Amino acid sequence: MEEHTYRDIVEEFKYDSFNEQYNMAFLEWRRNTDSQFAFRFSDNRLENVYVSGAAGAKQDAAIAEREALMRCGQLIGAALLICFVAEIAGGSLIGTILRLFHIEMHMDFLSFSMSGNQWEVVAAKMLITLMKYLLPTVLLIRVSKLPRRVFAPMKAGGAPDLTAGVGAGMVISGIYAVFSSHQGIRMAQEIFTYKDTDAVVAYGIFDALIAAALAELFLRGTVLTLLRQFGDPFAVWITAFIAFLFPNSLPDRFGELLLGLSAGYLMIRTGSITACVLMRSVYSVLNYARLVALYTSRTMQLWEYALLLISIGTLALAFYVLQHRHALRMSNRKIVLSEKKKCSALVLTVTMLPWLAVSVLLTLLQCFY
Repeated sequence: MEEHTYRDIVEEFKYDSFNEQYNMAFLEWRRNTDSQFAFRFSDNRLENVYVSGAAGAKQDAAIAEREALMRCGQLIGAALLICFVAEIAGGSLIGTILRLFHIEMHMDFLSFSMSGNQWEVVAAKMLITLMKYLLPTVLLIRVSKLPRRVFAPMKAGGAPDLTAGVGAGMVISGIYAVFSSHQGIRMAQEIFTYKDTDAVVAYGIFDALIAAALAELFLRGTVLTLLRQFGDPFAVWITAFIAFLFPNSLPDRFGELLLGLSAGYLMIRTGSITACVLMRSVYSVLNYARLVALYTSRTMQLWEYALLLISIGTLALAFYVLQHRHALRMSNRKIVLSEKKKCSALVLTVTMLPWLAVSVLLTLLQCFY
């Protein structure tokens, strides 16, 4: 016997983050918006009866989820193509413009490193970052009609949530330090040879504050929010995998993957983007600190630095777990379709498929080059 007569995808979704304002804003957007990217479906189960009289479930809900997911995939794919073009063509365009004024600046397309005058490289990286994140974010917000409380929810207080953000950032930075030791030596040598330390400091502040906020606004605020309609774990790991495929150096890709998994979880459970931004900021600051502590001043060994961060970070995460030990699990694990069918619907769109093909090819070249 059916538990209830009507099935409503929006109403049955569990809006159970620790931020009630975010819960209500997300529900109201899905329920009342006229955006075609909001997944809504309701069905009268009493109509689903076979000739034999046995209750049966039509595939309408599955079809509706697939169609909604394909629409969202097409929009997200367009945003990712803009992000990719800004990252690849942005550096080339800026370099070409500077060379017209006899200013030499070059970009390595596999390592995505730039060489040239320090302030010019810093300014170019800042501009590329702004284009890379701002343009696709604005596109997703405007087209999908996401309200501010949905794409940038904030929660006053929430010490355990902020502690979790700091702890996760420390643990990921410690793990990243171990797997990027060779890259760290090279980067430290580059920083040590810079004559203009103001340029390095300026970019470090920009990277840890502005770039961190923009990256989380794009990935967690918009991409994850649109995908969350189709299941919480699905949205978290797909968004993390997307960040892994961003043009970047290989060790940074794995850092982005870990950041994506942790930030996605925090976004859904805390209902606030603040902890996500804080986590990425801590991660960025500690990466710069690693270059100074390990390779420039030689005050610590690599294993000491990594062990210190992982230990303190684990304690911070343990505090979060103790505070929310009865509400750690993500509730919306499946809507209608299986994970495999969701991935198929998301990928097989005219914008997502070319982005994925190029990004995977670039990643493979980087791995075996």
